[in-house]
Amino acid sequence: MITMDSTIDLVYGSTDNSSFMARYSAFNPYRFIRRETGFGTPLGAGDALARSLYCGMKPIASWDYEQANSLPTGGVFNLEFSPEGSLLVAACEKKSIQIFDPLTHQRIHSVNGAHSDCVNCVKFLDGRMFATCSDDTTIALWDVRNLSKKIRSLLGHSNWVKNIEFSVKDKLLVTSGLDGSIYTWDINSYTEYNLVYQRVFHASGLMRCRLSPDAKQMVMCTTGGLLVIIHDLNLSTLAQDLHGFKPNLYRLMQMSQQVIPIASMYDHLFERKRTENRVEFVSDFPLGNDAEVVSSLQVHPQGWSALSRNISHDDRSEWSCIHDIQPMNVESESSVRDSAPASPPPRRAVGRRGLRPRTRPYRAPRPHPAPSNTASPPSSSGHSVLAPPEAAGQVGRNFNMQRIMGINTGIAPPTGLRTRHPRLLPRHSMFAHYESTLPSTSGQTPPLRESPSTSYDDPEPRHYIRQNKDRLLYYVEETNEGKGFIKELCYSADGRLVCSPFGRGMRLLALNENCSELSHCVNDFKGPAPMVELGQSLGVHQDLVVSTKFSPRYHLLVTGCLEGKIVWYEPFSGEALY
Repeated sequence: MITMDSTIDLVYGSTDNSSFMARYSAFNPYRFIRRETGFGTPLGAGDALARSLYCGMKPIASWDYEQANSLPTGGVFNLEFSPEGSLLVAACEKKSIQIFDPLTHQRIHSVNGAHSDCVNCVKFLDGRMFATCSDDTTIALWDVRNLSKKIRSLLGHSNWVKNIEFSVKDKLLVTSGLDGSIYTWDINSYTEYNLVYQRVFHASGLMRCRLSPDAKQMVMCTTGGLLVIIHDLNLSTLAQDLHGFKPNLYRLMQMSQQVIPIASMYDHLFERKRTENRVEFVSDFPLGNDAEVVSSLQVHPQGWSALSRNISHDDRSEWSCIHDIQPMNVESESSVRDSAPASPPPRRAVGRRGLRPRTRPYRAPRPHPAPSNTASPPSSSGHSVLAPPEAAGQVGRNFNMQRIMGINTGIAPPTGLRTRHPRLLPRHSMFAHYESTLPSTSGQTPPLRESPSTSYDDPEPRHYIRQNKDRLLYYVEETNEGKGFIKELCYSADGRLVCSPFGRGMRLLALNENCSELSHCVNDFKGPAPMVELGQSLGVHQDLVVSTKFSPRYHLLVTGCLEGKIVWYEPFSGEALY
């Protein structure tokens, strides 16, 4: 018996994968014929549809200040769509924000002098209100219905503010900057001078801070090649739970395999039994990628993974990586490793009974609770993360142009673990360097308290240093053109695709050739694998591309470059697609 399905198969080819992808593409009538005749959608048809649309992305329109006869905008550092995709806002170098209709590609409003320095990031809080942050250390709130003036300016950071997130669950604005601080702002509360805000965490070398869509996880990246995940996030207690915790110092203890008391006292933050604000480190990168500065960070639309772009230690290569950030449902505790002290501790004289037997395991002392829930301005005595342009002697474009320079993380791993450039090696004790330079959330190092279970009469205790789980899923090496500039990559709205700046253009990367979702790739996952390039568009811009963004509603992509040009991409149908 010959069915309609088999007849169409004879017309359009065999049932191999390439023919299947072609038959169910967005531009083939076979897909519509099946639906009209009542046939169901076979497994994999969604992949074929998505692949055909993304493979056909071509530049269709552009905008720059010259053709608009307007003031120069400088580099386009960030692009952000409104939640329903009806507005596009560009954060520009020369202190302005530009607002576009993404469907007509026309600029509908321009706010010159939005800040007193370059604008770094835009974040929509709802359909009409959005926030911007700047190198002038402030955050501004705007209403799209009246852009003649700001709703409010938020003051609190002591250095350039680079990132904004919004917790829908807590109704809190979350900002981070190069002062290493993360602040939360209650935008629904007003005081005489400012909103109610709090500094919830501080980490030297902090670059980006992102929240998962449900605000149950926070992901941070640093200039030390480290991702920090906070599971079961509770912003109201985060400052107290992580008071005094220094990620770089704890990472140093892991790399040196030597117990540092001030770091090991925070080991309880990693315990799997914690129900709130559990900390996890992610430090595995592909072979050949000696990750140093993780400069760009995005979270999957479903909160499944984190997409990052890093610069290798020797500045000779850049890599984009996807790490799993979901809580791991395993019964065993994370890997630990014994680390015994080099020499036994001094023992005091004892009586006839000799040494008192140890009856309880060693426990590191817990940190002191935070003195107050009200944040104060960040301490100016903290370790400098990025040298200002004046100190570095930079002329012209500098880090205000999203350029990384003068980075000092304070991490100095043992020579056997990582080969360091001679000019970056410390000339003094790395422990003394850490204890004297790294600030805590309070600006001071909390004093150590002697544990009641610790005694010099005891036999030599066994210490355990927690090791990080392998979380790397996918990776790809990027072009190293435009060394030092931050390139903001992005996920597509369905999470199938990654758009990565590539020189003066962009390229589209998928997890496999079928453009499958991450959840469909789990069964075939056999270890970290390279991402697959589905398409690219090079030479469209006249300068380095530094920002990309997919529309949350349409198959629409925009890119921005250092020259100030914005380009729109949409699927292109035609015979040459397959």
